Amino acid sequence: MDISDLKLYNQKKTMENVNLLMFKRIAGTKGEIKALNYIQKELNKENIENNIESFKWAKTIKNLARATTIFVVSTSILYEALILSNIFWIMIILDLVFIVIIYILFINLSSVTPLILIGKKKSSKNIIAKIKAVDKKPKQPLIIFSAHYDSISSIYPYNSKKYFNLIVSIIGFPYIITTLLFSAWSLLIHFFDFFNNDLYATLLDKSIDFSYVSFIFLMISFIIILFNRERSESLGSIDNASGVSILIELAKILNTNPLKQIDIIFLWCGAEEWGLWGSKQFCARHFNELNEEYDLDKSYNINIDMVGTRIGLVNKTGIIKKKSSNEKLINILEASAKRLKIPLKIYNLAIEPRSDHISFRSFAKIANKQMETCC
Repeated sequence: MDISDLKLYNQKKTMENVNLLMFKRIAGTKGEIKALNYIQKELNKENIENNIESFKWAKTIKNLARATTIFVVSTSILYEALILSNIFWIMIILDLVFIVIIYILFINLSSVTPLILIGKKKSSKNIIAKIKAVDKKPKQPLIIFSAHYDSISSIYPYNSKKYFNLIVSIIGFPYIITTLLFSAWSLLIHFFDFFNNDLYATLLDKSIDFSYVSFIFLMISFIIILFNRERSESLGSIDNASGVSILIELAKILNTNPLKQIDIIFLWCGAEEWGLWGSKQFCARHFNELNEEYDLDKSYNINIDMVGTRIGLVNKTGIIKKKSSNEKLINILEASAKRLKIPLKIYNLAIEPRSDHISFRSFAKIANKQMETCC
């Protein structure tokens, strides 16, 4: 099949899908279920085989992020009080608690399998459709198209929250390391007089001065992050009814015109806005079967998110050295866009946007496969 010979873009129906999905779709609510039912109804009209998988999720990342912010601010308040009370060594215990919180947060951000549910447990669903290749052979490549169908809005813009979190990280982590160092030092003073010297006193005074400055910035970030409330006003047309609609129409085209030797999986993910829960659950459940059935070294995940802001692809990411994890896929998509005369911009970013392709990349890494992903 030559993809350029097909009528790929049914503008009227695509926009109709978006308009019909423009309602509140907060994960775990009736709105999300309504969106799920709409997707399934559209697939059933075309006799596209599909199934729904339920999973549990919680606001783990948000709760841990808030706990981290509260902890950093609280320790900055206690800092001088503990010094004056000559019980500064207690900071060791507090810092170790903080390290555990950060570790759990990191695991939930980076792991394919969501190990810990912190907070009220809620339910959501993924809907999965599979279109088989014309010629079925062992270990064929696979393409997974993904898009989340839940929506969310908050008081503060995404970029603002990102910068506030960055402030907490830049100030908070050095602050915790400093307090841990002086806590250990003060503990040694109780046993060895050698450590009670002028250097310790000088550095301790400087750290107290730093605590005053950091406290101001931390309190501002604390107020913004802690009291940020999610709202249900967003109708989510761009994020991500647009991506959902494109996948629906693409599934219809490929159901009529299946690829010759490549299976296609369409995945509409739930609860993406709360930590990529849908894609993580999909990867956790189907890891072994996909690895056994397909050649993942030649497979791809193409994640569709926020169509309408720009037509572009994330290529390289990194703060110091930017790396690409999808060089082959980017080249293929660039060539296709050029052939179809679609303007396409490639982005190199310091911080990669969090979307469901990250789950598939982690999945590929665990499988020790070269499966490429893009968003």
